[in-house]
Amino acid sequence: MRTRVNSMDDLLPADPKARRVAIAAWIFAAIIGTIAVGWLSSYLKTLTELARTDRQASLALFRTRVLPALGVIVLIAVAAGGVLMRQGLQIMRSSQFPPEDARLIHPTRRQSGSAARIIGMFFAVAGFLLAAVPLITISIVIWMLRST
Repeated sequence: MRTRVNSMDDLLPADPKARRVAIAAWIFAAIIGTIAVGWLSSYLKTLTELARTDRQASLALFRTRVLPALGVIVLIAVAAGGVLMRQGLQIMRSSQFPPEDARLIHPTRRQSGSAARIIGMFFAVAGFLLAAVPLITISIVIWMLRST
Protein backbone atom coordinates (compact mmCIF):
# COMPACT_ATOMS: atom_id res chain seq x y z
CA MET A 1 0.00 0.00 0.00
CA ARG A 2 1.34 3.39 -0.99
CA THR A 3 0.88 6.22 1.47
CA ARG A 4 1.35 9.86 0.73
CA VAL A 5 3.35 11.91 3.14
CA ASN A 6 2.29 15.55 3.22
CA SER A 7 5.30 17.76 3.40
CA MET A 8 5.61 21.47 3.83
CA ASP A 9 6.60 21.60 0.14
CA ASP A 10 2.96 20.93 -0.77
CA LEU A 11 1.80 24.05 1.08
CA LEU A 12 1.98 27.07 -1.21
CA PRO A 13 2.52 30.44 0.50
CA ALA A 14 0.01 33.27 0.46
CA ASP A 15 0.68 36.56 -1.29
CA PRO A 16 0.10 39.37 1.27
CA LYS A 17 -0.58 41.94 -1.47
CA ALA A 18 -3.20 39.64 -3.06
CA ARG A 19 -4.82 39.26 0.37
CA ARG A 20 -5.04 43.04 0.85
CA VAL A 21 -6.47 43.51 -2.63
CA ALA A 22 -9.05 40.75 -2.03
CA ILE A 23 -10.14 42.22 1.30
CA ALA A 24 -10.42 45.71 -0.21
CA ALA A 25 -12.44 44.34 -3.14
CA TRP A 26 -14.82 42.48 -0.79
CA ILE A 27 -15.32 45.57 1.38
CA PHE A 28 -15.95 47.74 -1.69
CA ALA A 29 -18.40 45.21 -3.15
CA ALA A 30 -20.20 44.85 0.19
CA ILE A 31 -20.64 48.62 0.56
CA ILE A 32 -21.79 49.14 -3.04
CA GLY A 33 -24.05 46.07 -2.84
CA THR A 34 -25.64 47.23 0.40
CA ILE A 35 -26.32 50.67 -1.06
CA ALA A 36 -27.73 49.15 -4.26
CA VAL A 37 -29.99 46.70 -2.41
CA GLY A 38 -31.26 49.50 -0.14
CA TRP A 39 -31.98 51.77 -3.10
CA LEU A 40 -33.67 49.03 -5.15
CA SER A 41 -35.75 47.86 -2.18
CA SER A 42 -37.06 51.34 -1.42
CA TYR A 43 -37.60 52.05 -5.11
CA LEU A 44 -39.53 48.80 -5.59
CA LYS A 45 -41.67 49.67 -2.57
CA THR A 46 -42.44 53.06 -4.16
CA LEU A 47 -43.25 51.37 -7.48
CA THR A 48 -45.55 48.90 -5.72
CA GLU A 49 -47.47 51.76 -4.13
CA LEU A 50 -47.65 53.57 -7.49
CA ALA A 51 -48.90 50.38 -9.18
CA ARG A 52 -51.99 50.48 -6.98
CA THR A 53 -53.05 53.77 -8.55
CA ASP A 54 -51.29 53.89 -11.95
CA ARG A 55 -50.05 50.53 -13.22
CA GLN A 56 -48.77 51.85 -16.57
CA ALA A 57 -46.66 54.58 -14.92
CA SER A 58 -45.26 51.99 -12.51
CA LEU A 59 -44.31 49.64 -15.38
CA ALA A 60 -42.71 52.50 -17.30
CA LEU A 61 -40.60 53.47 -14.30
CA PHE A 62 -39.65 49.82 -13.72
CA ARG A 63 -38.50 49.52 -17.34
CA THR A 64 -36.46 52.73 -17.26
CA ARG A 65 -35.01 52.62 -13.74
CA VAL A 66 -35.03 49.12 -12.25
CA LEU A 67 -34.41 47.04 -15.37
CA PRO A 68 -31.12 48.83 -16.23
CA ALA A 69 -29.90 48.30 -12.65
CA LEU A 70 -30.79 44.61 -12.91
CA GLY A 71 -28.96 44.51 -16.25
CA VAL A 72 -25.78 45.80 -14.59
CA ILE A 73 -26.09 43.15 -11.89
CA VAL A 74 -26.55 40.47 -14.54
CA LEU A 75 -23.48 41.69 -16.44
CA ILE A 76 -21.38 41.53 -13.27
CA ALA A 77 -22.66 38.02 -12.52
CA VAL A 78 -21.98 36.84 -16.09
CA ALA A 79 -18.44 38.27 -15.98
CA ALA A 80 -17.74 36.66 -12.60
CA GLY A 81 -19.23 33.36 -13.78
CA GLY A 82 -17.11 33.46 -16.92
CA VAL A 83 -13.93 34.02 -14.91
CA LEU A 84 -14.81 31.21 -12.50
CA MET A 85 -15.72 28.83 -15.34
CA ARG A 86 -12.50 29.67 -17.21
CA GLN A 87 -10.44 29.00 -14.10
CA GLY A 88 -12.26 25.72 -13.51
CA LEU A 89 -11.56 24.58 -17.08
CA GLN A 90 -7.91 25.61 -16.69
CA ILE A 91 -7.67 23.54 -13.50
CA MET A 92 -9.30 20.56 -15.20
CA ARG A 93 -6.90 20.75 -18.19
CA SER A 94 -3.76 21.12 -16.10
CA SER A 95 -4.86 18.77 -13.28
CA GLN A 96 -3.25 21.25 -10.88
CA PHE A 97 -4.95 23.25 -8.14
CA PRO A 98 -4.24 26.04 -7.61
CA PRO A 99 -3.05 26.96 -11.11
CA GLU A 100 0.66 27.76 -11.46
CA ASP A 101 0.13 31.53 -11.85
CA ALA A 102 -2.44 31.91 -9.05
CA ARG A 103 -1.88 34.63 -6.46
CA LEU A 104 -3.07 33.03 -3.23
CA ILE A 105 -4.77 34.89 -0.40
CA HIS A 106 -4.02 32.17 2.17
CA PRO A 107 -1.60 29.23 2.25
CA THR A 108 -3.03 26.46 0.10
CA ARG A 109 -2.10 22.82 -0.26
CA ARG A 110 -1.28 21.78 -3.83
CA GLN A 111 -3.76 19.30 -5.31
CA SER A 112 -3.10 17.33 -8.47
CA GLY A 113 -4.65 14.58 -10.51
CA SER A 114 -8.27 13.58 -9.98
CA ALA A 115 -8.64 15.76 -6.85
CA ALA A 116 -7.69 18.84 -8.86
CA ARG A 117 -9.99 17.84 -11.75
CA ILE A 118 -12.92 17.51 -9.32
CA ILE A 119 -12.18 20.98 -7.92
CA GLY A 120 -11.93 22.31 -11.47
CA MET A 121 -15.23 20.69 -12.43
CA PHE A 122 -16.88 22.24 -9.36
CA PHE A 123 -15.51 25.68 -10.31
CA ALA A 124 -16.63 25.28 -13.94
CA VAL A 125 -20.17 24.22 -12.99
CA ALA A 126 -20.45 26.95 -10.35
CA GLY A 127 -19.23 29.54 -12.87
CA PHE A 128 -21.72 28.35 -15.48
CA LEU A 129 -24.58 28.57 -12.97
CA LEU A 130 -23.42 31.98 -11.75
CA ALA A 131 -23.65 33.24 -15.33
CA ALA A 132 -26.69 31.30 -16.55
CA VAL A 133 -29.17 31.80 -13.69
CA PRO A 134 -29.15 35.63 -13.81
CA LEU A 135 -29.40 35.53 -17.62
CA ILE A 136 -32.40 33.23 -17.42
CA THR A 137 -33.98 35.33 -14.67
CA ILE A 138 -33.66 38.64 -16.50
CA SER A 139 -34.91 36.96 -19.69
CA ILE A 140 -38.05 35.87 -17.82
CA VAL A 141 -38.51 39.40 -16.42
CA ILE A 142 -38.17 40.93 -19.90
CA TRP A 143 -40.57 38.33 -21.34
CA MET A 144 -43.10 39.12 -18.60
CA LEU A 145 -42.76 42.85 -19.24
CA ARG A 146 -43.40 42.36 -22.97
CA SER A 147 -46.60 40.49 -22.29
CA THR A 148 -47.99 43.31 -20.10
